Amino acid sequence: MKYPLFLLLLFFSTAAAAQTFIHPGGLHTQTDLDRMRTQVAAGAHPWIDSWNALTAHPKAQNTYTAAAQANMGVSRQRASADAVAAYLNALRWYISGDTSYAACSRKILNAWAYAVNQVPSGQDIPGLMGIAVYEFAVAAEILRLYPNWSQADFNQFKKMMTTYLYPNCHDFLTRHNNACISHYWANWDICNITAILSIGVLCDDTAKFNEAITYFKSGAGNGNITKAIPFLHPGGLGQWQETGRDQEHALLGVGMLASFCQIAWNQGQDMYGYDNNRLLAGAEYTAKYNLWQDVPYSTYNNCDNVLNFWASEQNSGGRGRLQRPIWEMIYNHYVVRKGLSAPYVKAMAEVNRPEGFEHDDNLGFGTLCYTLNASASPYPSSPAPSIPTGLKATASVGKVWLRWPPVPTANGYNVLRSTTSGGPYTRIATFRGTFPLYEDAGVANGTRYYYVVSAINQAGTSSNSPEVNATPAATGTLPAGWSRQDIGTAATAGTAGYANVNNGTFVVGGSGAGIGGAADGLGYVYKSVTGDVTITARVTESTWKGGGSQKTGIMIRESLSANAIAFSMTSGDGGVREARFGSRTSTGGTMGFQTGNAYTRTPTWFRLRKAGNIITAYQSTDGTTWFAVGNPVTVSMANAYYVGLAVSSNSSNLNTATFDSITVD
Repeated sequence: MKYPLFLLLLFFSTAAAAQTFIHPGGLHTQTDLDRMRTQVAAGAHPWIDSWNALTAHPKAQNTYTAAAQANMGVSRQRASADAVAAYLNALRWYISGDTSYAACSRKILNAWAYAVNQVPSGQDIPGLMGIAVYEFAVAAEILRLYPNWSQADFNQFKKMMTTYLYPNCHDFLTRHNNACISHYWANWDICNITAILSIGVLCDDTAKFNEAITYFKSGAGNGNITKAIPFLHPGGLGQWQETGRDQEHALLGVGMLASFCQIAWNQGQDMYGYDNNRLLAGAEYTAKYNLWQDVPYSTYNNCDNVLNFWASEQNSGGRGRLQRPIWEMIYNHYVVRKGLSAPYVKAMAEVNRPEGFEHDDNLGFGTLCYTLNASASPYPSSPAPSIPTGLKATASVGKVWLRWPPVPTANGYNVLRSTTSGGPYTRIATFRGTFPLYEDAGVANGTRYYYVVSAINQAGTSSNSPEVNATPAATGTLPAGWSRQDIGTAATAGTAGYANVNNGTFVVGGSGAGIGGAADGLGYVYKSVTGDVTITARVTESTWKGGGSQKTGIMIRESLSANAIAFSMTSGDGGVREARFGSRTSTGGTMGFQTGNAYTRTPTWFRLRKAGNIITAYQSTDGTTWFAVGNPVTVSMANAYYVGLAVSSNSSNLNTATFDSITVD
């Protein structure tokens, strides 16, 4: 049906006040639900494919039992699981007509409605409770259509929402647990504004609805869309605030904010289009990066000085795991409904189709719920993928790393191996994701291995790539000029070995009292130097078995005494991912630290440079682009000193780290 332009404008302008709510109008309107039911009944693709995934899911079964608590914060995760089950059962009821699923959803919602008697409290609350609150609200928004959910029960559920759950979400957005305003990552704010928006719809509460909309546009915290997407780059790309943290949380935030916009859209407010489609820019950026294509990046920092110098997980499988079923909602709105160009969102929707379910904090099954027409969402989306090319194998100690250029339209890969050139090959791994890399840790040192890979998508599997080979090596004695010693207090003796693979590989073990304070305790592999020097090393892997201040990295020391003048560039500490430049500028003095990237994960590169009496520290994710950590430090120290590799567990346990590509210039 076509509407005159002036009527559409009138609708959106008058709906801005949200005085009259549309029901159902959470994630799905009546039209949406009827479309799902019609297409599933017809067995139409791609709806039926996503439906089949839904009906097989454990949380979509009418036998599901809730575990309601008086304090929902006792386990926000269990609350979220129950909310998801209520949502999926409600959806399954409406689409299939089987009232046993509506009864199950009702039982879950009633259990919580009559159990909760307090504002939630617990770990990360106020904060992440918003996820479950939003999910409960959108589940109830579907179930309100069920005639056998009594008005008394529905009222009790709404009372729980407004009396106990809304205050928790509102408190977080107002106070942020008394933290500095940019302390919390975007997804914390976003889940709470989505919860409040959903409560507003469910309870016909204009004030709450508008509170959420206002925060989305101009809130103080990172749920404000201009802060969730703080940098706009050429090509319609908007850098997501958590891109430098990790992709798991970046995708969570994109999907949750899309849910916010979907609910607002269903109530006549176009937050999708707000600020020149800013959400689309953030989604395009995140999709492109997780398709393993390069994106521009600006350093992100906050009041905690996280200093995210680069996009996270550039060389690991955290990028492109396809772990979040969020793309169909975004694709269908912007591309199918609005006719906008979004090539990376479209590509992500296609490699994920049919969307299923992975995490309780993104409701999933988007192919079923958001597909508007079959011609715009074919399944399979493309022919079988092309053959991978450019495969490279790199030997290390006890493992071989494989990497190849990503194959367009692939959503997974097979890795095959043989000890004979030309095969026969044994498949050693099959994985889903766009990441074109694999670590083979099931190898014997000294054996030559031959590898091929093939690409997978919904239409089939490619032929095998050309073969490559590599021979992992065992460690032996340290090369000439290098020595090992435990510095200071070390309850467990350290270890060290060397293998002539991958530009020289050192495996170093260390315990020790820690790096810092007036004296250090660590395992140290070092060589003597004089004058000016630069030491560079890549840390490819670390095992963490120690205490809170454990560290791994590189070090300059005036002597091998525990209290010597010393400088370190390490990662570890909180979450074993914080990069720090340590400096002790006098014998027995206290080591001070300057922070680097608070989300530094292996593989990563470190560099320390002594030029005259100036020490400068750097870090890099690729060994090419370097970032200075803190400010250079001035020191007066002997002309002869030591440089090397440092591992400290801050305990009696032994941590180990693998270093390669070490240069001392």
